[in-house]
Amino acid sequence: MSDWQNQLYFGDCLDVLKTLFEKHPDGFIDLIYIDPPFNSKRNYNILFEDIKFDDTQAQKQAFADTWSNVSYKDTLEQIKDIDLDLFYLLDNFDKIRISKSAVAYLTTMAIRIWYMHKVLKQTGR
Repeated sequence: MSDWQNQLYFGDCLDVLKTLFEKHPDGFIDLIYIDPPFNSKRNYNILFEDIKFDDTQAQKQAFADTWSNVSYKDTLEQIKDIDLDLFYLLDNFDKIRISKSAVAYLTTMAIRIWYMHKVLKQTGR
């Protein structure tokens, strides 16, 4: 069994996808299910197996469902390094009269989808 099978990853999927892409640049995944963020402006936590909830350290932040109208610029720069066409598309959205929130969302999703596509097998979905 490979080291990537039967693994549960906590955190931002972008970090996991980047790591998996480094290890498997030719793709190795058959199926990816995506539940996109909705900008609920909440941080979601995972509760571990302590049913009594006595140990607050037993919680770990799973993900933050927020995006920023400022921080997407950093993501745009990352996209510029991996896919110039995608960068130009998103950069042009940023320059025309599309809301900054919409551009931030598209940028947030675009880099994740780019990496998802890269880790999929050719026959993946």
